[in-house]
Amino acid sequence: MAKAFEVHDLRTLKDEIVQLRNRKSELLVQLRRLEKERNQCRSERDELNKVASENFVQVRELKEARDKNNRAIQELKMVRRSVLEEMKEAIQKAQSLNEEIKSLEIDEKEIRQSHQIRKRIENLDWKLQTTPTMGIAEERQITEQVNSLMNQLGEISVSEEKLKSRRELNREINNLRGFLDHSWKDFSELVEKSQKFHQDLTELYETGKHAKDEADRRHKEFIEKAEEIRQLREEFRGINKSLREKSGIFKEQSRIQKEKVQIQRDRATAEMIEEQSAIIKEKLSQKKKKTLSIEEMRIMMTQNPDFLGSEMILDEEE
Repeated sequence: MAKAFEVHDLRTLKDEIVQLRNRKSELLVQLRRLEKERNQCRSERDELNKVASENFVQVRELKEARDKNNRAIQELKMVRRSVLEEMKEAIQKAQSLNEEIKSLEIDEKEIRQSHQIRKRIENLDWKLQTTPTMGIAEERQITEQVNSLMNQLGEISVSEEKLKSRRELNREINNLRGFLDHSWKDFSELVEKSQKFHQDLTELYETGKHAKDEADRRHKEFIEKAEEIRQLREEFRGINKSLREKSGIFKEQSRIQKEKVQIQRDRATAEMIEEQSAIIKEKLSQKKKKTLSIEEMRIMMTQNPDFLGSEMILDEEE
């Protein structure tokens, strides 16, 4: 019963060892797969973080460029607003001058004739100064003509000044309008550039954010895989420990079992030899002795190494 129980225990232990080895093989396959997946997650995470980082760097650079561009827009807006106000004031002044010029009822033809009036005044003055024999009546007449011409020229001179002022205002208005027209092109380009900055910023930010979100997801997967690997390695170490223990027990019990079997074999062999020796001795003790066979001699030598020198061995009588 004890022998059968021990064999049964060894078989059970061997089955357990086989199961542990199978589980160990399964764990190695799982570990290789998980380590490959973990490394893949880490590689993808690092690459995605790199993409996100590069995008966010570009976002910062574009923000700085956009802000600089927006400051230029605001500055140009202020300048254009100031110029527009200045142009409005100049237009109002020009309109007032137009009203004043109209009220004088002096046309351009009269203004163009003003140099002729000046010439006549100069000639009359010269005549007064260079004619010593001129009579009082003639002198008075010439003086009245000069005064009349001077009054006429005064009105025209006022109109000329106002026309000159109007021309200067119109020139100024045209210059201001030219600046506004030219700056509007610059302003439109700056606004378009700002819109492009905004579009690029949005795309880069969304791409970077998507890459960062994917990197975070890969990192989460990496942590999960690493935790699975840790648990499997812990189980692997436990299995290795159990395998060493059970293998040691199995070897020890196998050794003990072999020793027991060997003892039983030796005991059976000794009993068999003892039985055979008794038969042989009986055979040799008979009056008519017989020659022993090789096997019988071997059996006797196991009992007595000096058996071959014994007087008990005699040739068989005829």
